[in-house]
Amino acid sequence: MALESASWITQLVATNPASTDKIGQGDDHLRMVKTVLKNSFPGTSTQPVIPTPSGNSHKLLTNDGTDNSWVSTVQDLQINTSSLKDYAENVNAIGSIGGGTQDIDLDLGNVVTATVDTSATTFTFSNPAGASKSSSFTLFLVNGGSQTVTWPASVKWPSGVAPSLTESGTDIIGFTTVDGGTNWYGFASLNFS
Repeated sequence: MALESASWITQLVATNPASTDKIGQGDDHLRMVKTVLKNSFPGTSTQPVIPTPSGNSHKLLTNDGTDNSWVSTVQDLQINTSSLKDYAENVNAIGSIGGGTQDIDLDLGNVVTATVDTSATTFTFSNPAGASKSSSFTLFLVNGGSQTVTWPASVKWPSGVAPSLTESGTDIIGFTTVDGGTNWYGFASLNFS
C-alpha cells in the first residue's frame, strides 16, 4: 500500500497504516504524524499552542491547510446547529454624509450609522454574500429627510414606495438580499426622536 500523505489533521485516514504495510515504512508514518501535529498546533516556544475555551485572546486556530496560525476572524465559516448566548455585530459608523455618493460596504459591518447633513446623497451597497446566501444590514439614518436621499435602483420597497424619511430624528431601515445584491428588499421604522 502507498504511504499515506497528510499535512493537516483533517487529511489523516484513521484506518492507516494498514497491517499489511511494511515495517520499514513506520518511520515515514511517524514523520508524517509529526508534520501534521506541528502544522495543526503551531507554537513559538517549547510549549504547544492548543485551543482552550477562553481561546488565545479570543483567537481561533485555522485548520483548513492554508495557514498554521491564530487568527482574530474567520471568514466564510459555516456553523451548523448552533445556539448563541451572546453575540454582537460590527457597526460601520459612517458619520456625517456631506452629499454625493455614499457606499455602504457590508465587509465593514452589518449595522450602519450615518447622518445626512448638507446636500443630496445617493447610496450604493457593496460586498453582499453570494447568490446562494442571504445578506442583510440595518441602517440607522439620522435626519434623512432633511436632504434628498436616493436609493439604489435594486431596492424594492413595500408597495413600490420608498419611505418618507424623518427630517429631524432617526430612521431605522433594514435591507435584505437573497440573490447577491441583484434585488434588495427594504423596510423602515421611522421617526425615532
